[in-house]
Amino acid sequence: MLRFALLPLAFLFAMALPALADRIDGGWCSEDGMKRLHIEGPTIEIPSGRKITGVYSRHDFSYTGPEGDPEQGQEIRMVLQSEEHMIVYRSTVPDGFEHWHRCQVTS
Repeated sequence: MLRFALLPLAFLFAMALPALADRIDGGWCSEDGMKRLHIEGPTIEIPSGRKITGVYSRHDFSYTGPEGDPEQGQEIRMVLQSEEHMIVYRSTVPDGFEHWHRCQVTS
């Protein structure tokens, strides 16, 4: 009987802990697999391979394409949808978005 009384308490305790797995940090691949990027805090390696600093939050990231880059001048915003999926919005495509997913780790 005591075990059942402690179950709600354990649930409430678990809900109070921060969820560390749901961060936008990590490696991401475009839907077609042709583009990759990697986010680590406020640093991002964009599809061209350049490392730049952007605006980081746990569930989203944004940056402006740097000068001389194929994305030059574009405002790019990424929003985490789930642990494995995010949506990328580009200022040059106001009504559109791209689906990206976590890149598969290979050994």
